[in-house]
Amino acid sequence: MEIHRQASGYRPYPPPRKNVLLLSCMDLRLIDDIVPFMEGDNLTNRYDQLVFAGAALGVIQKDHDSWYDVFFQHLDIAVKLHDIHDVYIMEHRNCGAYAKFLGKKGNYGDTQRELNREENDHRKYAFLLRDKIRAHCAKKINEGEDEELWSVNIRCFLMDLRGSVLWLKDDGSDADV
Repeated sequence: MEIHRQASGYRPYPPPRKNVLLLSCMDLRLIDDIVPFMEGDNLTNRYDQLVFAGAALGVIQKDHDSWYDVFFQHLDIAVKLHDIHDVYIMEHRNCGAYAKFLGKKGNYGDTQRELNREENDHRKYAFLLRDKIRAHCAKKINEGEDEELWSVNIRCFLMDLRGSVLWLKDDGSDADV
């Protein structure tokens, strides 16, 4: 489901009540589009932003193993210090880090077939990281930490280079309406 970056009147999900941890890519073409999107969710001054080349893929890729640990160390601190209850994973189209980490498979053309393949790859890595975050939070709860503190919602998004955002829903029903 496509979401206009600044439209706060309609969002197809409940607004975050607490602070958010935003994971995004380092691509400088998107910074000016991410801020209005977050403002559209009423998150001005209510989110931490963590930036990794490739966003979700950057965290879980194997070329720089320490990035995975850094992400989860930051998540631990953010949850405790900033009362984070939501994580947004903001993927984006035409990501150079995908080409770097995936090789030829990470280069996408402009045909509908290629755009679909690109979306599917972003969905795959965003959901892989989402599942790792869920497991991490469940482990914290199993270790005796506060369940309310570690009950974290995770939403995955895909932004194009014009700032339009696609919500990558868990049930796969994210077609534009």
